[in-house]
Amino acid sequence: MANDELVLYTIFRSSAAWRVRIALAIKGVKYVSKAVSWDNKELMAELLSLNPAGRIPILVHNGRVLTESLAIVEYIDEVFPGPKLLPADPFLRLQARAIALHITAGIQPLQIGRTQQKLEEMAGEGKGAEWAAYWLHRGLAELEEMVVKTAGKYAVGNEPTIADVCIPSILFNARRWNADISKFSTLLKIDENLAALPAFAEAHASKQPDAPKK
Repeated sequence: MANDELVLYTIFRSSAAWRVRIALAIKGVKYVSKAVSWDNKELMAELLSLNPAGRIPILVHNGRVLTESLAIVEYIDEVFPGPKLLPADPFLRLQARAIALHITAGIQPLQIGRTQQKLEEMAGEGKGAEWAAYWLHRGLAELEEMVVKTAGKYAVGNEPTIADVCIPSILFNARRWNADISKFSTLLKIDENLAALPAFAEAHASKQPDAPKK
């Protein structure tokens, strides 16, 4: 597949884009990375023309516009050959989806930037960060209890699934906002195991072209 057939609109630290980068890397699919800058009015206009919600990631595949990270991950899993991210067994598939949804619907919306900004406006400086740390810790405590029941080497057994593509970025955010995750031993071990996989290392925020240079 030629690079110009697959374009990913991304930001290095975006949790949602991070998931899609992992899925593409697991499948070994090459793509053009288009880093979004909120200060670039021309690029933002382009983004809004593709997704009226103005959110990333956006994946354009052969002219078709794909939005919403988990939907994109499932599309990638169905369309491209390679390791499957959705287990064949219906119960394991449900478990993997449940973990992914707990992260993407149960934790992430409560700690994203625009949520924090609104809290700052309503409650004062510093309250957004407090809010994010609280909900990250609470959500990850719940997640730890979930993965204790399902984990092998990874979140659901011994092969990476759609659940695993969601874990590195939410733990990254927890560390960023100083949420205490030290007691979540199962999650931390899964994260360590995932970090050793080339696809997960390649997709890491720090490895992206738009990441700040140290």
